[in-house]
Amino acid sequence: LYMKKLLLSLSVLLSLTAFANSKEDMIEMGLRNKFPALTDGKTTINVHEYDVDLDHHKIELKVELKGDASKDEYDKLDKAKLETLAAEMAKYTQTESGKTLPVYVEIELDRDMLPDEVLYKNTF
Repeated sequence: LYMKKLLLSLSVLLSLTAFANSKEDMIEMGLRNKFPALTDGKTTINVHEYDVDLDHHKIELKVELKGDASKDEYDKLDKAKLETLAAEMAKYTQTESGKTLPVYVEIELDRDMLPDEVLYKNTF
């Protein structure tokens, strides 16, 4: 009887954590479909990965770019258009999460051998 209760409680806990992660995963998939790249109309950088963390007080949105070539392209981006794009991503994340919490957006360069580098951060 004790083992049955233990197994039942573990399966309930697992399903709860799976549900919590699935909302973040769904938002990440939506971001990938809606914003596959950072672009200002002239320069385009493919997004390697999105990472969304829903917290009680804030939402964290990390946009990962891959490799040093992305850094060169990032430097060419029109920063005013990048700001607008980041605001659109933040609004989309809020809407999809159903929460009107502040969204902390970070664009990070993901490198294999060197440490990652934060290229942009802002809270919306």
